[in-house]
Amino acid sequence: MLIRDHLKKIRRIEQSRSKLVPLADYELWYFATMTAAVNAMNAALHAAGATVAERCFAHNVPVYYRPGRRAGTFTPVVRPFGDIEHVDSPEVEALIPERLGPAALALRQIEALREQSVRGNLKPSRAIVARIETAYRRCLAASDAVIGADTP
Repeated sequence: MLIRDHLKKIRRIEQSRSKLVPLADYELWYFATMTAAVNAMNAALHAAGATVAERCFAHNVPVYYRPGRRAGTFTPVVRPFGDIEHVDSPEVEALIPERLGPAALALRQIEALREQSVRGNLKPSRAIVARIETAYRRCLAASDAVIGADTP
């Protein structure tokens, strides 16, 4: 995806997250949080030149979907690496700037609970929500610092 599209998606997800009650809507809140954090990391990786930003959407990498000729249509294409789907998947085949380390660490902390949160039966608590929210804010801040510094 393009940097601006990642940022727009984060804003839309943030609007949706603001309507959720993390403990009552935990699975949806968690998934939205993780998705927004992955988009922030992707935008930062693109801004740093570690990955390619283009009008394609990751599906099952290396398969991406490119917008079709008609609105609302998409064509599957095999592309070189562009967007990550999770913090270490697929592995970025470039040098990752050190300043992206805090964003990657924060995203790892969020994703450490992925299976239990989405597919398992994790009993959410205020402590878990606070830990995820703190990691999410750190991921956004670290990504924003790279995007702001590296994008015109």
